[in-house]
Amino acid sequence: MLNWLKYILELLLLIPLFPFLVYKGKELRKRIKKMPPRSEFLHLPSEKSATKNLLIIGESTAAGVGASAKETTLAAKTASFLYGKFHVYKLGKNGLTASRLPRLLAHGKPDNPNHFEVAVLMIGANDCFKFYPPWKFRLEIEKMCKLLTNKKQVKHIILPMIPPVQQFPAIPKIMRFFLGWHRRILIHEMRKLAGAHPEIDLIELNGNYAAEFFAEDGIHPSDFGYEKMATEIARRIHVHA
Repeated sequence: MLNWLKYILELLLLIPLFPFLVYKGKELRKRIKKMPPRSEFLHLPSEKSATKNLLIIGESTAAGVGASAKETTLAAKTASFLYGKFHVYKLGKNGLTASRLPRLLAHGKPDNPNHFEVAVLMIGANDCFKFYPPWKFRLEIEKMCKLLTNKKQVKHIILPMIPPVQQFPAIPKIMRFFLGWHRRILIHEMRKLAGAHPEIDLIELNGNYAAEFFAEDGIHPSDFGYEKMATEIARRIHVHA
């Protein structure tokens, strides 16, 4: 109930600022450097006799936007830190929101395996930008998690926190303030979801991020940022492997 009130208060504060924020958003889109996804669909087979499959699915961080090459994307770095224990499959789409995850899973790459031992969901930044209702956000992620466990036999789901939108260097301070507010609201829903489902492992991604964490567009992770994220994700996967 408290989270709902925070969301309503956020919207009430946003209403008078909406024209200004729309203007700043258009200005930002013109100014920001467009960075392409490095690999929306990727299969990284294990060089060893691995029998387990890992799925990484989600928004631009899954698609590798900001990385300098396929080899430095989140999927590739995670695979390298797993030391051949998994065949890694990646489905990523720039601009994806939580509601579109099932469609990406169903239509992104039809020849992917029918089962995965572990799945990593990279989602939430675009839901912050759209100020998506928190209860709908939780329901969409819960729907995706049930789909993974029921249809893909996933045993463990790694759910990293929403990227630190409140620290994106390219975004004006006033926009970062509201994005950070909404991120906290959505993260509260993620914590509730993880607390109710033991198969979900929520990775806390709070704290201050140095400039080198971000790519030159000031929004997406750099090679360094992806390596830091992959290190923590791989560590959690090793716990469940």
